[in-house]
Amino acid sequence: MCMLPVAVALMALLAVGCKTTEANYKQAYQTAVAKNRESSGVDSTIYARIRNSAQTADLIAGTDTMPMRTEFIGYTEDGGASRDMLKRYNVVVGQFKQVFNARQMRARLQAGGYDSSFIIHTREPLYYVCTATFETPVEAASEFKRVKSDRSMVLKSPLPFILRPAHLAR
Repeated sequence: MCMLPVAVALMALLAVGCKTTEANYKQAYQTAVAKNRESSGVDSTIYARIRNSAQTADLIAGTDTMPMRTEFIGYTEDGGASRDMLKRYNVVVGQFKQVFNARQMRARLQAGGYDSSFIIHTREPLYYVCTATFETPVEAASEFKRVKSDRSMVLKSPLPFILRPAHLAR
């Protein structure tokens, strides 16, 4: 009979002792942040590995220097691009996680005079909207300047940039 009050007291003690508090959450968060800082800084997800496989460099054309990325790409259905039409240097003005948004931007570009705009995608996938494709850096530099000076286009860093498809980088 004496065991019942002890059991009730023990259960009450356990119930109170197991509560999660804001301080516990804060401590767990700070521990996770500290572990993340100690790691190599590279996200271990497949998407981070894909992003990190992209090579970045500067493309120099005469006196112009433009940011350039070399990545493996694919051709988006109804995106206006194909392996036959794509050239070495492509001026990217939009990047999206949703193909719907990329298609909307392409339609706006075409309505605004960028008739040759198209969509391609990376392995992540990220959908890139390009204004045009060129064989030489000088041609790409001309389009790059045109895009940067176009007040109707709102571009946020890292845009615009030159995309060189990996299969054409050789």
